[in-house]
Amino acid sequence: MSYRPPVSSNHSNKEKPISSSWGTCKAASGHDADQLVNPRVEAHPSWTGFPMMVMGLPGHAEARDLMVFQPSLVMALSGRGKRRYARGKRIFDLYSSPEMFELYSAEDCVDRASWSGESGEVLSIQLPPSMVSRLISGDQREFRLPTSHEQFDRHVTDLMRLLWAEASDGGPRGRLYSEGITLALLGLLGDRHGASHLPALRSDARLSSTERIRIRDHIEAHLASDLSVSELAQTVRRSPGQFSKAFKATFEMSPHAYVTDRRIQHAMERLQAQPDLRLCELAIDLGFSSQPHFTTVFRQKLGVTPGKWRAI
Repeated sequence: MSYRPPVSSNHSNKEKPISSSWGTCKAASGHDADQLVNPRVEAHPSWTGFPMMVMGLPGHAEARDLMVFQPSLVMALSGRGKRRYARGKRIFDLYSSPEMFELYSAEDCVDRASWSGESGEVLSIQLPPSMVSRLISGDQREFRLPTSHEQFDRHVTDLMRLLWAEASDGGPRGRLYSEGITLALLGLLGDRHGASHLPALRSDARLSSTERIRIRDHIEAHLASDLSVSELAQTVRRSPGQFSKAFKATFEMSPHAYVTDRRIQHAMERLQAQPDLRLCELAIDLGFSSQPHFTTVFRQKLGVTPGKWRAI
């Protein structure tokens, strides 16, 4: 079966190469061609997690030799329509719709591609092997993500949205929160969607009593810091992925939830002991990114604002 892209009369047939830090295509045409591999919105400049961006889902476009540079996870946010990909002699007739996601291995190349339908947007997350390895195994083993199309998994897409909300705002909830989401996402890709070199960990593994004491002491001494899963894992010489699972098995909550609870407990005590303490100072002293962030978390936990709590 030879590849024949659909004929469309509502876009230009003039081809042009397109390239960005995310990928390339040697020739693209159509009135949505510029959307290929070019970001519409990228993560906040202060974001230090996996590279993320929102880019266009073409309504009408054709491309040759389309390649992504890094293993990537891509979810459709809006738009829908038909796609056709050709890899060698293999033809893939696909359909895009919101909540569908796809996996692309490193340097995945589509020989020819075409899109027709309603344009929209997709959320793309790059998964550089070196960054993945630091989180899941502590070494530089290769992370392999198989190319697969038209996947649906609400757990995966919910985590992608949470991670993008954090990345686009610059990580206001801190590294513990973003790394926790990232590790959960990587775990799902390994357990359900074929990603390899994600080391397994027994579900009943727990921290030893010595490790628990060391972790508690470190957290109490560094509540004002932007703690991370990687930092906490290093204190007990475990990989972040192993540590995160062992911590949850031990304390029945995530590291982020535990640290948040300790910060709120300290806030309650200091609000009563220091009635004249300014809330903005207390927020910074306890590791919150701002007074509004502190107030929001406090109200979520206790049902009242810090100011009302102090007045009780």
